[in-house]
Amino acid sequence: MRLILIRHAQSLANAQGRWQGTMDFDLSNDGLNQSQRLHERFIKDALHPSHVYSSPLTRSYKTAEISFPQRTIHKIPDLRENDVGVFSGKTSEELSSEFAAIYKEFRRSRNFDLVPEAETRYQIRRRAERAVDFLIKGHNSQDFVIGYSHSGFLVYLISVILGTNRVWNLRIANTAIFDFEIDSDNWDVTNSMTSGHHHFQINKFGDDDHLR
Repeated sequence: MRLILIRHAQSLANAQGRWQGTMDFDLSNDGLNQSQRLHERFIKDALHPSHVYSSPLTRSYKTAEISFPQRTIHKIPDLRENDVGVFSGKTSEELSSEFAAIYKEFRRSRNFDLVPEAETRYQIRRRAERAVDFLIKGHNSQDFVIGYSHSGFLVYLISVILGTNRVWNLRIANTAIFDFEIDSDNWDVTNSMTSGHHHFQINKFGDDDHLR
């Protein structure tokens, strides 16, 4: 099967430099333009997915609607962004002032377990495993699946697909594309894909050429 994961276009909070988490923000004007350019790229590349899924948050769902205007977009709650607790809606400057010690340590470790009211790393990982298991094992080997999500959660989805517990601090551009070919018949969320079992291929990783 083919699986493409996409980060949403720029939101109003992105433009303001605010942490979003599960707070719901609409797309900015730049985000609307990015979504349209993604749509134009999909036309050029003649992409015809069999299934299109999205986080239920507006910034993700609207990106999906604009880039695939003729398709039904199915909302998947597990594709939502990580809950960032007390960081929600705050800028870095506000966090440095209001939660100085916590934010300083978080910037060093990137560990959400330190953030009050935030989703823990364990909870995020489990949700990513459920989402990937559905996207892959919930479809057959001939399917072409596209899922729209968020930068904070995408790094966990990618980690699960690659079969590693390591989560990278990736800078993922708005509307960036991650494109995989996966042997869905032999893939298992509990088995590492890097242990000699070659069940996937990376076609594109963080590709945002349509914005250039």
